[in-house]
Amino acid sequence: MQVFCDFDGTISKEDVTDLVLERFALPEWHEIEDQWIDGKITAAQCMRRQVRLIEATREELDAFLDTIEIDSAFVAFKEFCERTGLSLIIVSDGVDHFISRVLARHGLSDIQIIANRLVGGSDAGKAAFDLDFPFMSAACAGSGVCKCDLVKPSGDQIYVGDGRSDFCVSHEPMLVFAKAKLADYCHAQRIPFIPYDSFADIQASVAGILSSPSRQPFALPVAKSA
Repeated sequence: MQVFCDFDGTISKEDVTDLVLERFALPEWHEIEDQWIDGKITAAQCMRRQVRLIEATREELDAFLDTIEIDSAFVAFKEFCERTGLSLIIVSDGVDHFISRVLARHGLSDIQIIANRLVGGSDAGKAAFDLDFPFMSAACAGSGVCKCDLVKPSGDQIYVGDGRSDFCVSHEPMLVFAKAKLADYCHAQRIPFIPYDSFADIQASVAGILSSPSRQPFALPVAKSA
């Protein structure tokens, strides 16, 4: 059994990439964001252009990342997954270094992370940053990380998300926990999902499913469309 989890706005309380850009990037990053929202560029093109606008050393970047907060219930949820034999994997269209740095500060360095790869930067000066896309796939229309290609659906899988990068994978036959934009999307598309506010809600739901004598693969729960 596997739990695939988005990071930005799901584990972290806010979108970490946006926070980094607000703090360190040249103001043109907002215009690039608008181009992506308007469908003029892909998500991967948007991310790469924005990351290239970051003006910071690695040291400055890491010091800022150390201030990022995560869902207060996520540590307990990770421990719950370990106790119950659930494999926990982060699948994000965000930036690997941002995610790993935030998790490390909370003692969570051993979680597998699938994300876009940050390259460049130094502590000697404000060197240029860039992105590599090791998980890009032709199966996805412009995403840096193709979640549909990486998450192989089955009834015994859980997906947790909140945003646009989670839309395509929410169509797969698995148990979906959704909030914010993803919940709105699932509702509009009539995709069954379970709403949540925090990982405490998710843990309680999954614990109930696992303890049910009649449990079948995770297609069973009373997932909602509202």
